[in-house]
Amino acid sequence: MTLNSISKYLIISSLCFPAHSFAEMVQDANATLPLQQSPETNATVPFISKNKVSLKTAVNEAIDTNYRVKQAKERVEQSQHFIREAYADFLPQVALTGNTQRKKYEGFDNQNYSQSQYNFVVSYNLFSSGKDFATVQKNKILKQQQEEKLKGTLEEEIVKIIDAYFSVVYGKLSLDVNQKNYDKLVKIYEIVKTKRELGAATMGDESSISASVSNAKTAMTNTESAYNNAKDYYEFLTNKKVEEYVPYETGFEINLPSIDEVLEGIQANNTDVNIIKSQIKAKQKEIFINKATDYPTIDLTFTDSRRNRYDYDNHNALPPADGYNTDQLVQLSFNYNLYTGGRTEAKTARLMSEATEGAYNLEYTSKELKWNSQKLYNSVQTNTKTLETLSSEIEASEKMADAYWERFRLSSQDLVTLLQAQRQVNSAELEKLRSEKTRILDYFNLLAKQGKLLEYFGY
Repeated sequence: MTLNSISKYLIISSLCFPAHSFAEMVQDANATLPLQQSPETNATVPFISKNKVSLKTAVNEAIDTNYRVKQAKERVEQSQHFIREAYADFLPQVALTGNTQRKKYEGFDNQNYSQSQYNFVVSYNLFSSGKDFATVQKNKILKQQQEEKLKGTLEEEIVKIIDAYFSVVYGKLSLDVNQKNYDKLVKIYEIVKTKRELGAATMGDESSISASVSNAKTAMTNTESAYNNAKDYYEFLTNKKVEEYVPYETGFEINLPSIDEVLEGIQANNTDVNIIKSQIKAKQKEIFINKATDYPTIDLTFTDSRRNRYDYDNHNALPPADGYNTDQLVQLSFNYNLYTGGRTEAKTARLMSEATEGAYNLEYTSKELKWNSQKLYNSVQTNTKTLETLSSEIEASEKMADAYWERFRLSSQDLVTLLQAQRQVNSAELEKLRSEKTRILDYFNLLAKQGKLLEYFGY
């Protein structure tokens, strides 16, 4: 070997990290992001922060200030008042009315007097053909419907917070992986430039690594943009800065029952299904109430009237025959609509059609829920298995990259093969993060469809 060749070899070897293998470099990079165990969920911690917050804490505190949830709670409160309003029809209605007037007339017939009248009226519905009772029942069903809608709103907002939480966590991890890949390719680029200056690499090699560096930079920029968007969304939902409220959990123990148990729970506890069922029940009550408007009603009314007239010319109250008297009246009223022009029948037909529409909607929603739940169930299972194979792939790819690095250091490995190995390691690491995030999100979505998400977070 000539002296010139030896010099080239020594220079290139010094630039190729002779003291560190690729696996050691990965270990050093991971050392900056130590993993710990979360006491709440056995989850791993991707980075240390005094402001770290668990998923449950983030969800609970964000829900406490969520305006959509507050709106849904107000609708539940309103429905309670509808029930109280309907119960008023079972109680007597009491009214006190009065009027007074003063008249002074001079002419053909002089008049100068004041007159007042007061009425005390008590009315009570003795019989309404079941209309009042059905109205109370309908309003109770509407309250149940609003309670289910509150649950649905809670589930929707919790799923959003979960998505935002893990988008921040895995966005940061993905950004770190792409940064590590970019830094590695920059090192390779510097080595290839030195090799080319020494005549040990071609222009094609330099162009190839330059393109790889640019591609890595683009990927890193896109990942950073997605991470920033995730942080903005997380801050919007939690009303906290990420730096003050740092998400950190990643690993969650997931135990799936059989698919039959999952589907059975969905049919019994799914919020969307329960809302549609309550809507159908409310329509059935509304049909009866509409028909009852034509049924007989009986009302009892008691009226106590007092009238008084004062003659200012004579400075005395007029006798009963002329102006002062009291009347008491007890009236029993019966009403039965024999014909309303077909209005009641038309409204009944419309309500029955709406109830039938609800039944079709229930069948479709149940069918669609089964399909979507099966997809989520399969996704959780698939990603669980994928994580095992990806871990093996990453381990094997790192070993392969180590070997290629060593041979590249000794100038016995071509650049293209090394770049392929590096790309494979990077792709496998990113795919593992994507699978982890998808697995967790799909699991929580599956809990929501089973009606178990609120229980998980203590609601």
